[in-house]
This record gives sequence, structure tokens and C-alpha cells, in this order.
Amino acid sequence: SAQGGLIIRADESVAYGALIEEEFGARAGELLGRGYVTPRRDNGRLRQSPAFWEIGIAAAEIEVDTKTGVIRIPHYVSVADVGVAINPQQCEGQDEGASMQGLGHTLFEEMVYEDGQLLNPNLVDYKVPTFADLPANLETQMIENHDGPGPFGAKGLGEGGIVSAAPSVANALFQATGVRIKDLPLTPERVWRALRDAAAK
Repeated sequence: SAQGGLIIRADESVAYGALIEEEFGARAGELLGRGYVTPRRDNGRLRQSPAFWEIGIAAAEIEVDTKTGVIRIPHYVSVADVGVAINPQQCEGQDEGASMQGLGHTLFEEMVYEDGQLLNPNLVDYKVPTFADLPANLETQMIENHDGPGPFGAKGLGEGGIVSAAPSVANALFQATGVRIKDLPLTPERVWRALRDAAAK
């Protein structure tokens, strides 16, 4: 198990730093993982290993109105591993678009069904983020290692900006309020109910 900066096993405990130093030969620096992929098929396109894996890293600074459950995001940072940004402005736009799609999924978007019938089939009832919902400061940081399979070491990007939005906002909500919500979207009603239930305990 892990607690208090230690990995504990039976009657032994090792500090994270010591464990990292033993495995990687240094207490600090770039942390790289190792792994392997076994192709799922012997023929066709799936016989080859993926060219690269896309990662998602983000941090959200949020403000929570405890009376209404509304979450506002004054500052949001997304990190994209692009290999090399051949067109930095396009890379930034791609990642920011992905971040907004992820934030829409995190805070607003939900398909509601009743007896197999979609109850919110239009943009009046299906909520998506608007310009008013944009983080005041939306930032993209690009990691350029020149290690991608594309030209000059480029990689694809975009999906990572989507997958990191929900955990960054939900973890910021937990850090701010002590309330952990595992269902999306984090609508004002859902947040308000969770805060109310936590206060009643």
C-alpha cells in the first residue's frame, strides 16, 4: 500500500524518492515508463503496434459557488506531448479545441433518455459550452521531444486535451470542497446536491 510518501509492504517501507532512485538511477528528472504491446492479430492493420500513445495532462483552477453548485474555471492549463510542433499555432488551437470539448463533457453535456426516447435532441436542451463558459485564461503547454513517428519527430495531438479535462476539474472540486463526484457532467444541480449531502453528514 502507499501512504504518507511511503510504499509499505508487510513490515517494510520505502520512500517514493528512494524507490524512484533505485529504479531510474536518479531522484529527479524526466520520468519514463517502459512497456510492451502484443499485436492483436497476425495480419491486417492490427498486426502492427501503435505508432505512439497520446497522453493527457491538465490542471484546473476552479471557483465553486456553494449556494448554486456552479463551477467556474478562471485558469486552465493543458499539456500536449507533440513530438515537435511543426505549426505551433495550429497545435495550440487543436489542443485548446480538445480542452473545450473535454470541459463541455465535464460540465454540461449529457444525453438524457426516458423509455428509449432522447429527451434533449437539440441545442436548446443539450447544453454545450459557450464563449461565456471559457476559462478566462486557457493555456496550452507543448512538450517537444522530437520523438514522434511523423515528419521531424511530430506526433498527433488533440485527444489528450479531451481526456484530461474531467479528472482535472473533478480533482480541483475535491481539493476545494472535500467532495468527490464520480458522475459526469458536473452540473450545478449535481454539485449542489453533493455539497448538501456532505454537509448533512
